[in-house]
Amino acid sequence: GPPIISRVIQFLGDGMIYYNHARKIMFIPFPFAHSQISVIFIVIMIPTIPFLMHQYTEVNWLGATMTFLTVLCLSGINEVARELENPFRNIPNELPLVTIQAQANEALYTMYAGYHPDFFFGTATVFCGIARPPWQQEP
Repeated sequence: GPPIISRVIQFLGDGMIYYNHARKIMFIPFPFAHSQISVIFIVIMIPTIPFLMHQYTEVNWLGATMTFLTVLCLSGINEVARELENPFRNIPNELPLVTIQAQANEALYTMYAGYHPDFFFGTATVFCGIARPPWQQEP
């Protein structure tokens, strides 16, 4: 075929390949043993790092600062990994993605059906050149 059409078909095929890669990543669960070992590692490192920093530094405030930053970095990496493991949880600290999607679907359905909420509540007299429905017209 013409080069433009074959290029478009190639891009569509690449998009499907990447979609299927993302789908595989989403549906294959993260190994449970690896996540448990990571948590055990963090629990062991929290009391161990202060002793290591005490041996490494001579100044107390420097050891305390380095301990805090090291534990903060390791714990932060662990929390990011937990979020990436299941990004679509519905917990209070997350965005309500399911609710937002339901509202977007409702808005699309409403737009497709041609219904406007102002007609129902009687606050609009004319909307885009359309008069009120017969049951809302004043006598």
